[in-house]
Amino acid sequence: MDNDMNISTLALLGGAHVHLPDHLQQMKARGFRVGYVHDRDPDRRDRLCAELDAKPLATLDALQGLQTAGAVVCSETAHHATDIGAAMSAGLPVFSEKPLAGSARDAEAVAQDSAKAEAILHTAYFFRTVPALRKAKGWVSEGRLGEVRSARMLFNHDGGYADWLNLDSWMTDPELACYDGFVDEAVHAIDALQWILGPIREGHAATGNALGWPLNDHGAAILRFASGATGVVEAGWTDTRMRLELDLVGDAGAISLKEGEMTLTPRGAESPTERMVLDPLDAGTGILPFLSALEGRAAPGLVSAAEAARVNRVLDDLGLRLN
Repeated sequence: MDNDMNISTLALLGGAHVHLPDHLQQMKARGFRVGYVHDRDPDRRDRLCAELDAKPLATLDALQGLQTAGAVVCSETAHHATDIGAAMSAGLPVFSEKPLAGSARDAEAVAQDSAKAEAILHTAYFFRTVPALRKAKGWVSEGRLGEVRSARMLFNHDGGYADWLNLDSWMTDPELACYDGFVDEAVHAIDALQWILGPIREGHAATGNALGWPLNDHGAAILRFASGATGVVEAGWTDTRMRLELDLVGDAGAISLKEGEMTLTPRGAESPTERMVLDPLDAGTGILPFLSALEGRAAPGLVSAAEAARVNRVLDDLGLRLN
């Protein structure tokens, strides 16, 4: 086997996802390349092969024995479980765009398979790579807030009205998307809040349709964590700009992230004692923990398959699965 090829070459399974160019940019910067492409759309497969100087894979069976370091799954959500399963059967570590699968049942199945194989299966919940949110988790873990009682996280963008997000695509086909536009952004907040505060036990969601597609495009969820804390998640495609906000309130203090600045304010203090600027958001950084793991390096931000499956379980328990 060509060791250099094995270390630096990845197989791409599906090129549908909007953030594929962001991941490719991060891969290139780290010395990785796509060597093989499988896609159910042969025209897209051939275009990607030409652009990436890659070889086409006619079937997923062709992954068996392939000289590659891992697989990158950027197919439509409905195909994630099949593509992940094929890659793991071939003994490959896997990076998948979010959510992990098109249902909690499928996500839990591939997570169990990953655990049995002791294989890397990382999902693109890129908030775990954001320095400000990593700092927020650190403050909570250090007890700077005391017992956290309530949380609110908002992650919205204007993609439904702007021209950078193509919604005349699989993303608004319920059979392929499996979840709606609220979920498309809310998954990041749900993962981040469970990462920081622990499991979500129950909740209720309300979604709305501003754009007329056959699935909803924005909404909110009210949540209760196993710790007893309450939470609110707001998300969707219908804002006037990209916005990330966070409020965590505890017995001893509060964290607030708004307008690109995060603050820590002890209870009773007149002003924050610590401040941190939010770096520009880049969904492509979601692949960096996976690349670090392939290199045998420390991989902070790596999402376990079980954690990713818990996001799907929350979605399905909230009644947000479309089919």
